[in-house]
Amino acid sequence: MSKKSYMNNNAILSEGFFDKLYKIIRNYPKLKKDKSIKKGLVDLNNDVSEMERLLNQRFKALDPNHKPIKLTKYKLKDFV
Repeated sequence: MSKKSYMNNNAILSEGFFDKLYKIIRNYPKLKKDKSIKKGLVDLNNDVSEMERLLNQRFKALDPNHKPIKLTKYKLKDFV
């Protein structure tokens, strides 16, 4: 005997999804101005640049004809 689920499959999106989406959109301008968030993104992008530099050095040592790679930088909207 299986347990019957009382969750309405048609209302899955309406159960808190839009509330969470609204909170994120409402707080987005506040996050853009937050200095600790900005500093974290700068640090993350500096680390990505360093990783890119190291990878390009290593690829160049392994294969002199290898084209350099370019990693993308992160923005706040990538996480929100």
